[in-house]
Amino acid sequence: MSKVYKNLKTVACLDIGSSKMLCIIANVGNDGIEILGYSHKESKGISFGAISDIKLAQKSIINVIAEAERMAGLNIEKILVGLSGSQLTSTRKDVVDKIIKGIVKQSDIVNSVSKVRLEYSKSLKEPIHLVPINYRIDDSPALVNPRQMMGQKLYSRFHVVSVSKTIVNNIENCLKRCQLSIESYVAEPFASALATLSENELNLGSLVIDIGGSSTSFCIIYDEKFYHVGHVLIGGYNITKDISTILGIRIEIAEKIKNLNSTLIISPIEEKEVIKFRSNENYEDQAIVRISREDLKNIIESRLAEIFENIKTNLEKNNIPLGMLPNIVLTGGVASTVGIDKLASEIFKKNVRIGYPAKFNLAPNELMNTSSTCALGMLIFLRDKMLNSKLVDGYESKNSWFKKMLDKLVNV
Repeated sequence: MSKVYKNLKTVACLDIGSSKMLCIIANVGNDGIEILGYSHKESKGISFGAISDIKLAQKSIINVIAEAERMAGLNIEKILVGLSGSQLTSTRKDVVDKIIKGIVKQSDIVNSVSKVRLEYSKSLKEPIHLVPINYRIDDSPALVNPRQMMGQKLYSRFHVVSVSKTIVNNIENCLKRCQLSIESYVAEPFASALATLSENELNLGSLVIDIGGSSTSFCIIYDEKFYHVGHVLIGGYNITKDISTILGIRIEIAEKIKNLNSTLIISPIEEKEVIKFRSNENYEDQAIVRISREDLKNIIESRLAEIFENIKTNLEKNNIPLGMLPNIVLTGGVASTVGIDKLASEIFKKNVRIGYPAKFNLAPNELMNTSSTCALGMLIFLRDKMLNSKLVDGYESKNSWFKKMLDKLVNV
C-alpha cells in the first residue's frame, strides 16, 4: 500500500517486456529516489508488450512482484504500468475554441482538453498522454502559454499518445486477478528518455531508441515536450532467430551464442576466428557447429541496420526532420551490443551514445544497465508527476487529477 513519510511516497512500477519483466518498489520525493526492492523474471504470456495468455502472464506478474515485495518488506496495491511503443499510436489533434470573455483563462484551456478527451471517449482508443504542443490566438504565431492574452479564437495543438482500450482492459483484468490496481500508465520509450537524457538533451531535442526483445520503440523529446512515439516490429529476438535459422540450431543455443559474442567491432585477425559450440546440450552428442566471428557479426549488424533504417523511414513519413534532433540515445537490452552506437551514427549521420540510467548513482549495480532504464524512468515519471513537473504533469497521464476533473466536466 502507498504510504507517505514526510516528503516521501512509496510507489511501484512494472515494466512488462516480451522477454523480461522488471518490478521496482521505491520511495520518491523532493530529495530523490530510494529503491527499496526490485525483481526481474522471465516474461511469459506476453507478446509485443500485450497479454497473449492471461494465465501465464498472471503467474509471471505475481512472481516478479512478490519477490520485489519481499525485498522491500512491504506489500503494494497500486502500480504504474509501462506500455510498449508497439501498442501505442502517436497523433496530432487540433482544437479551435471561441475565447469566451475575450481573455484566455484556465477554463478555455480546460475546454480544449475536454474536447479531445470527449472525442476519444467515443472511440476504441484510450489516451495515455495528452501533451500540449503549442497554442495560437487568432492569427498570432505559436505561443507556449496563452493565458491572460486577448483574442477571439484559441487554436490548440496536442500530441495524443493512445492505446487500444482492449489492450488496456486486458492488462487491468490481469492485474486485478493479481490483487493489484493500476495507478497510471506511461509510454515505455518516454520513461527510458526520462532515465537517460540530460537537461540539455531534453531541451535541444533527442531521439531515444529503446531496442527490446520483440520490437523497438522510439520517442522524440523536443523543447522538453514528448513530441512523438513510434515503433519497429524488429528486436533482439529477430537476431536470435536469424542465428538459429542460418545455423540450424535451437533458439536457446542461438540466444547464448548472441549474448556471449554480441559485438560489431572485431579486428582483422579475429574476423576468421571460428566460434565452436555443441548443437545440443547433451554432452554425449558431439555434433559441433562452427561460425566465423565475421559471419556472426554480419548477421547481427544486418538486423540492427534494418531497425535504424526503418526508424528513419517512420520519421520521414511523419514529416519529422532528423535535423531537429541533435542527440540520439540508444537504450534497451540490445543497446549493450559493442559497436552499436557506431553503426547507428553511420546510418543517422549523427552523434550517438548509449543511454545508461546515470541519474541513479545509488541504485543497485544490478539495475545499472541499459535493460533497466525503462523501469527506472518510470520512477522518475512518478516523482515528477508528484512534484508537478512541466514534462510529465498537466494534461498528460491517464488517471491524473486533471483527467478526473475533465471527466466530471465531460459527464455533466
